Amino acid sequence: MLAKGPQEQYTDEMNRKFGYMATWLPGTPLKLGDIGVIHDNVFSRVAGLEDFDITFYIREDDTPEDLEYSSKGSVSVTTKLSGAVTPPGSSLGNLDAGFIVEFSGQNSILFKANKTKTNLIKNTIKIGEEVLKLYKDGKWNKKWVVITELVEAETATILISNAKNARIELKANANIKLPKLDIAEASLDLGYTSYKGMDTKIISQSGLSPLFKVKGIRTNIFLPPAFADKGLKAFDFVTPATAAGEYKDNLYFDYVSSDEWE
Repeated sequence: MLAKGPQEQYTDEMNRKFGYMATWLPGTPLKLGDIGVIHDNVFSRVAGLEDFDITFYIREDDTPEDLEYSSKGSVSVTTKLSGAVTPPGSSLGNLDAGFIVEFSGQNSILFKANKTKTNLIKNTIKIGEEVLKLYKDGKWNKKWVVITELVEAETATILISNAKNARIELKANANIKLPKLDIAEASLDLGYTSYKGMDTKIISQSGLSPLFKVKGIRTNIFLPPAFADKGLKAFDFVTPATAAGEYKDNLYFDYVSSDEWE
């Protein structure tokens, strides 16, 4: 079996931890109402609900929370305060403040997002009705999905290694007298002084939307095992004609998992 790459490892681990799909690349801008396709755990935008004159309403989250995750047993973070003795082998000076992050495993992840809010579309039942009508009219691709929930972070740090024994050192260029340092805090003005074996380096960046959920057309059509043995899926039998005819009661609009169309 081929080893997972950074993208697949990151999206898989984040989904297991939070129950949401993970944005890849992590800095890709996403919005509620975006329409796209999912392939290899990656959402690719093709349009927006506004392009189909579909009106949607947003329920905004007013309870921000911090989210944190690191790959189990393979990420070590050392916080270096200003005036503290510099750890051996570090490029940070005694008066510097910052972090030393070490990864013992390939494709290991450190994720910290501050003051996240999970906003969502409220009227998804009505949207589903309009999407199904568009599909029956031949104006919607059955593999399209809609972003209906979106986690937005005030600031976030996302680090992913691409080799064993990877390492990155981050130096604070402001507010170094703070008694407690946060690796995703923008006011620290963190920058890296050295690194090795790193794939992704997003450091206290603002405006990220790192996690999301999508809804799309689903079916409860039952296929006998013989069809599955031939590699066929129930959705292979769904067309605009059958959606308006024999399968009109077997289609619905609901959450779609990242492997739904693989």
